[in-house]
Amino acid sequence: MLANVGAAIRGNLEELRMRSIKTTMLTIAAVATLTACSSDSGSNAEQVRLPISLNEVMVALVNHAADPIWRADWDQPQTDAEWREVERLAYQIQVGGALLQFPGTGPLDDEWVADPAWNQYAQQMSEAGRRAVSSARSRDQTLIRRAGDELVESCEACHMAFKPDLPTMDMFGELSQLPPVSVQ
Repeated sequence: MLANVGAAIRGNLEELRMRSIKTTMLTIAAVATLTACSSDSGSNAEQVRLPISLNEVMVALVNHAADPIWRADWDQPQTDAEWREVERLAYQIQVGGALLQFPGTGPLDDEWVADPAWNQYAQQMSEAGRRAVSSARSRDQTLIRRAGDELVESCEACHMAFKPDLPTMDMFGELSQLPPVSVQ
């Protein structure tokens, strides 16, 4: 029975790892394309537009990557593979913050990107992602907790300022389960 559970867990971890690798590669390709477009034409970043809304970037890329980083505080990575997965997801956060500085196809995207506070929150997200990458590389539980806390702070502050009434978490399915809470 334990062997079956272990095999199922390994299979799920491998599936998550492959999904994360694909998402990371697509994100890197998107950033490279945006960079090439903006430098080839000699235009500034305001003329670059993402092919999806900023909301979709947040839900599909940022939310997917943020949950495991936040959970790393409760469900501490133990193996090199688990730490590498946290590192890959942290890269997604870092790149996600950079992508959120370009308008997309959403109805408020131009307005959001024009606001200096929006760009500050996006930069804070990228910085939290960068710190999470370093934390995962050093296998430092205390530092990954701090990076997760910074990520929570920047996300909550941004949502309070820009999206207080727009739920987005269930855009691609149900929320992940939270770890059990101890009252001791």
